[in-house]
Amino acid sequence: MNMTVKPLEGIVVAELGTTVAGPFACRVLCELGARVVKFESSRGGDPVRSWPPPHLGGTPAPFQALNRGKESVQVDLRNDEDRGKVVRFITEQADVVVQNMRPGALDKLGLGATALCKAAPRLVYCNISAFGNKGPLKDLAGYDPLMQAFSGIISVTGEADRPPSRVGVSIVDIGTSAWAVVGIQAALMRRNLTGKGGVVDASLFETSLNMMILPVVQYEAGGDVPERTGLRGPLVAPNGGFETADGLLVVSVATNDQFVKFCDVMELSSLPDDPKFATVSTRMANEAALTEILTVAFKTRRRQEWADALNTAGVPNAPVQDLAEVMAHPQTIASGMMQSSPTADFRLPGLPFSLDGIRPAFNAIAPKLGADTQFAFDFDAS
Repeated sequence: MNMTVKPLEGIVVAELGTTVAGPFACRVLCELGARVVKFESSRGGDPVRSWPPPHLGGTPAPFQALNRGKESVQVDLRNDEDRGKVVRFITEQADVVVQNMRPGALDKLGLGATALCKAAPRLVYCNISAFGNKGPLKDLAGYDPLMQAFSGIISVTGEADRPPSRVGVSIVDIGTSAWAVVGIQAALMRRNLTGKGGVVDASLFETSLNMMILPVVQYEAGGDVPERTGLRGPLVAPNGGFETADGLLVVSVATNDQFVKFCDVMELSSLPDDPKFATVSTRMANEAALTEILTVAFKTRRRQEWADALNTAGVPNAPVQDLAEVMAHPQTIASGMMQSSPTADFRLPGLPFSLDGIRPAFNAIAPKLGADTQFAFDFDAS
């Protein structure tokens, strides 16, 4: 990627978003070259600004991670003058609006998609909501763990003999942000062809249901309601976590060729000749017996010894690492995912892709509340 010309150079984004999903989508657009103006409440701004320590770059660490590189404009949308300035900025300067306020809140203020797209037909307006714009729950608010619960993600997460568990990261929020960005970029490409913008709708529930695609299609094909299986995965065996002499290792053996190599490493070379374990289907049918054999074998060596031997043999595996191990791992360091702030002594994860071998840069930290209010509303200078 030619870093002097970013993909979204010249695109102006108005963010009417708080917490995670809307702001993270706008951070992605920002790092692809868009100018992102974050409109924040006059009553303290984005609530994430008030989250507890630790802090990075003078703000709570989550706010820094979600809002780096943006401009901040502080407004009171209930005030006619402030609201009029926001409408003028959007209709005269913005290409994109991203909002994840409670459903209907912005419509009442004349800042919804219908009003703004009528005033500015080239505008791409993205709604991020809990349940989408249809159905009996469309007017409800919602958060990541609630959607994990509602969509079934929690029902399939955890050990079978223990209570279910939520996924330990904001997987639904971040996933919804990604789909919102896909929709926005598709709408911008269409605008290049037609001259008209449009409305993009993304929701936490729809993202969650999409993440359940494999359990859903198995159920639709006549399968049972899926159950929790912990580290044990579906479809092939062995496919799960095993205790070694000093920690957990996950292996996933998908083919017969891999199984032969796996058994050689495990010093169980006779297993592929056993009819009970000779094919993917028979291994699944006799998974309990196979697991019993492997459980004993894995405890004879340390986790890294097994990982090194399996990697050499070309057998997919991974240690179950804590975050400290992940951050110190040579692969993390080599990836360049952790980017240093240009103005402060801290790092943040970058976007998980590169263009022509170059990852979008960390150009600016998150803005101070209201730092760009006067500049953004200086219409004569814009």
